[in-house]
Amino acid sequence: MTDIVPAPAHRPADLALTDRLAVLDAAAAEYARPIRNTEQAYAADWRAWLRFLEDLNSTLAEEDPHGTPVPPTITNVGAFVAFIAWHERAALAPATAERRLYGVIMTLRQRYGIEVPKQTIGAARQTLTNYRRELAETNTPRGRGQAPAATVPDLRRICAAMPPNLAGHRDRAIVLLGFAIAARRSNLAALDVTDVAEHDEGLAVTIRYGKTGAREAAVDRGTNPGTCPVRAVRKWIDTAGLTDGPLFRPIDRHGNLSTARMSPRACGEVVTRRAGQAEGVPYRTGHSLRAGLATEARKAGHDVKTIADQGGWNPTSAELYKYLRIVDRWADNATKGIGL
Repeated sequence: MTDIVPAPAHRPADLALTDRLAVLDAAAAEYARPIRNTEQAYAADWRAWLRFLEDLNSTLAEEDPHGTPVPPTITNVGAFVAFIAWHERAALAPATAERRLYGVIMTLRQRYGIEVPKQTIGAARQTLTNYRRELAETNTPRGRGQAPAATVPDLRRICAAMPPNLAGHRDRAIVLLGFAIAARRSNLAALDVTDVAEHDEGLAVTIRYGKTGAREAAVDRGTNPGTCPVRAVRKWIDTAGLTDGPLFRPIDRHGNLSTARMSPRACGEVVTRRAGQAEGVPYRTGHSLRAGLATEARKAGHDVKTIADQGGWNPTSAELYKYLRIVDRWADNATKGIGL
């Protein structure tokens, strides 16, 4: 005789229909969030492409009022090369042009079923390479440049300058947790209260979305109470009375806590604003936390795999090695100990 194992009381089939539909809606929203972020990025790139074509067609119309306008689905080599040159004339960073180029290529493929010829892509990328080389030769900066790494002394000054109110507790948790898990802004914004589990050893943080997929990061309890990520997150959750839903939420100027989720941009702005309020701390951005964990962990002697696991990097990531080289060029320098 087969044993019958009773189903758990909380299984979806036991829920009322409206509750079950709500569960499905919530799951769909969580699944769709990273897809929406990508779609929004492609939409912004496509708008830039349309602005470029508008400028181009205006110029052509002056030369030949009866000419045929260049359509948005064009995949001509000249159009793509001119697209890069359009960014160059606007003095934008090559990285911005490259990202927009990729967004246009993906939109043409996904929305219009058009594959951009490899020759066209290659010509546009060569134009980008020439643009980068010219900037390097003339030492001309473009864009924001690489995010400066946040150091542990930076964190101490930033946290010490924060007020002991609701916004201060939230921002301290954002800064310290973001540093400890080498978070991108989008990682912090996507966290739910239930993604952070406290254990005797520290925190187990589930990062559901990232360029390398989902991951879990462990965060040790800090030795300094003022910069301990575990204490900061616990203080924020307790003070805000959070039990579920988004971990980081907007707070209005009257100190009222929203039930909504902070945007990735808002999480990054917290870091920049709080760093600006702390005496002796240089300009910092949201990405400074991610760069900072990599460099500070390397200084402490951690190997590449340990750092990569903590921050969700591929162990062969060029970005990760860029951070590590900043430390290694001094720690293991060929001019040391040779009697110079």
